[in-house]
Amino acid sequence: MRIIGGKYKGLKLLQPNGNNIRPTSDRLKESLFSIITSNKYKININDCNVLDICSGTGSLGIESFSRGAVSVYFIDKDYRSINLIYKNISKLKIDYKFQNKIKIIKDEATKALKNINKIFQIVLIDPPYNSNIIEKCLFTLKELNLINENSYIFAESSKTGNFNYDGYQILDVKLYGNSKLTILKQLCSSSIE
Repeated sequence: MRIIGGKYKGLKLLQPNGNNIRPTSDRLKESLFSIITSNKYKININDCNVLDICSGTGSLGIESFSRGAVSVYFIDKDYRSINLIYKNISKLKIDYKFQNKIKIIKDEATKALKNINKIFQIVLIDPPYNSNIIEKCLFTLKELNLINENSYIFAESSKTGNFNYDGYQILDVKLYGNSKLTILKQLCSSSIE
């Protein structure tokens, strides 16, 4: 598992032991960042605050940081994931003046969101498959104004997984083996009848 682009391109990240953490496949990660850096959605990662929910190894958030994200918040409730994120971030050898751009929060996703006061332009949600975490996070992100009309949500689920996305527009759905990437954007209040 490597960083595929940006300042830390090629750096090898630590992988989890056992089956408790399911890292995003390199293929899906490469496709995700290809979408983010394409002109399709006009996202400039250099202007983005990134939220990595159910971070696991921290791979997606670290990739965002490598590509120039303004700040990256990592959320995971599993202490093994949190330890792995700290270890992987330490491999970056970040200058102390940039360390405040990274925040790691150990808590259940929706509880952690209640203690954040920032608007995120990119939200990455990669929970255990067949859970209702995506749905809960979509509701909480909107309720707490952690996103706006310029925010993009990238949610990974199982290929057959479905979730309620009330108040959001699905921009695209991509399938990768047994995984599905759903790209969403909050509906503007003026477009809701």
